Amino acid sequence: MSLILWSHPYAGYGQKASVALYELDLPFGLKLVDAGDEAVMAAFRAVSPLAKMPTLVDTAAGKTIYESSIVIEYLDRLAGGGRLIPADPEAALEARWIDRIIDTYVGGPMNRIVLGKFRPEGQHDAFGAAQDAQVIATAWDLLEARLADGRTWGAGDTFTLADCAAAPILTYARRLVPFGDRPRLKAWHGRLMARPSFRRALEDAAPFGDLMPAPPAED
Repeated sequence: MSLILWSHPYAGYGQKASVALYELDLPFGLKLVDAGDEAVMAAFRAVSPLAKMPTLVDTAAGKTIYESSIVIEYLDRLAGGGRLIPADPEAALEARWIDRIIDTYVGGPMNRIVLGKFRPEGQHDAFGAAQDAQVIATAWDLLEARLADGRTWGAGDTFTLADCAAAPILTYARRLVPFGDRPRLKAWHGRLMARPSFRRALEDAAPFGDLMPAPPAED
């Protein structure tokens, strides 16, 4: 097996990459990143100096790829191209735009809020968390408006990079900032939850329990 994914099944960006692998039907091996295992982390940093998940190693090509979006671009090309990154330039631009909105304005603030919950007593940043929550709410509005053209998936009528990003990040971020009165966003997320590739990623994460320090979404 030439593709090795360094990640954790519960990590949002790791799930983003595994969704792409399942969509493209590319076999891969998982190297479990365990922050509590010093030997594992030393090996991980030897592969990925910034120790950011996911990191993809293609042993056959002798390549190591960092950053989830770039990993997916690489995987799409490896699988023949034109699936997760549309062949049409305008469609590809839209997929990348949605991906950036989700990673930058949902995933980034979400991770800061989550990490803040693990700070020692007296070291919490309520003001910063509120700011990050507002950024996520603004991203929800942007996505709701973008979906107004009746598209089925994040960037159009086919499942793309945008949906690989959205499936895990929306699932976890809505537990911090509910979707509220955004019916198109809710409907898109419902389709993502039913997608077989994402269901497989969630099944991979299930043995680790619920690691999100926020209650399940109720909206």
